[in-house]
Amino acid sequence: MSIIFNNKYHLLSSEIKTLKVIRFVVHKEKNIQVENIELSEHEYLALSNAREILSKVLNHEELYDQIIESYIDAKSVMYEMSIRSISAGTVFDYVKNHNYRSKLNRLYFNTLNLSKLYLDRHYREYKKNRGSIKNVTCFAESITKSQLDIEEIEKHRSDLYEKNQDYVLGCELRNFVQHSSLPVKTFTSGVRYSPEEDKAFAIFHIPLDKQMLLDGGVKRKCLSEYDEKIDLHNVMDGYIQAISEMHLKSRALVEECVSQSELLIEQKRREIEAEYKNCDYGIDVVDLDIEKRLFSLNLEWFSVAKYLKEKNSHTLNYGRFLHKPYQKN
Repeated sequence: MSIIFNNKYHLLSSEIKTLKVIRFVVHKEKNIQVENIELSEHEYLALSNAREILSKVLNHEELYDQIIESYIDAKSVMYEMSIRSISAGTVFDYVKNHNYRSKLNRLYFNTLNLSKLYLDRHYREYKKNRGSIKNVTCFAESITKSQLDIEEIEKHRSDLYEKNQDYVLGCELRNFVQHSSLPVKTFTSGVRYSPEEDKAFAIFHIPLDKQMLLDGGVKRKCLSEYDEKIDLHNVMDGYIQAISEMHLKSRALVEECVSQSELLIEQKRREIEAEYKNCDYGIDVVDLDIEKRLFSLNLEWFSVAKYLKEKNSHTLNYGRFLHKPYQKN
């Protein structure tokens, strides 16, 4: 078997600094033929930009999924601890309680820090010393290049800030856990009896002390609508709901650009496959001057983004649900 190089390009002038080609391999009888098809600057930039858009979207979907999975872990552990506290009866164990608090702190700290990273990518204002806005970065605008999308994201974010007090406090808790203290100092677990209903309810609460939050730098106005004891679990439900609403908003704004980018790359790949039969080992864009593979025209990797989009397809409002694990007759 021999390898034949078939180069379909030419240098127009000495001013061309780099030459980008589409490279792939075809089988012809007993030979392997390496094909190099020249890309114009316009074609290369269009394909490169489309690839960058899809990569950004995948990274954004992965980060959002990390937040959701981290919070689901925290909620699942709370449910498990509630069951275990019932099984343990009235036996009090300081070491076990320490381990419970440690685990809850790791989970909530992780969720809050992941959310900080996500929200900074979603929309972030960089301000001058005097407080005026110097620059704004916005995930949706980085995809669409539309100033209108920055304005729409900013308005949506402001609306959430006005209507969702748990989102406001959640933002404060992000700074609190980074600069002042871990969030879980204590928890309440056990059974609450209701003589009126003749039932016993398993309970598990994580109270936040308002004075502790104030001492840690949380703004007083962010706590004005809460009682002295604030339930961390309840606050986090509202905080995660706001983030999920933001994610669906930005996802909708970039949807058309994502579809166009995917179509552009797919069309180029199908064009190559239609003209050259028995195309093997992938179809790549290569910088010929330095013999560096830049990216592939195969988009199987983007199936992960589609999976995550379907998996996390709706607003997460955990506060709507009352869990009843037993079927009533």
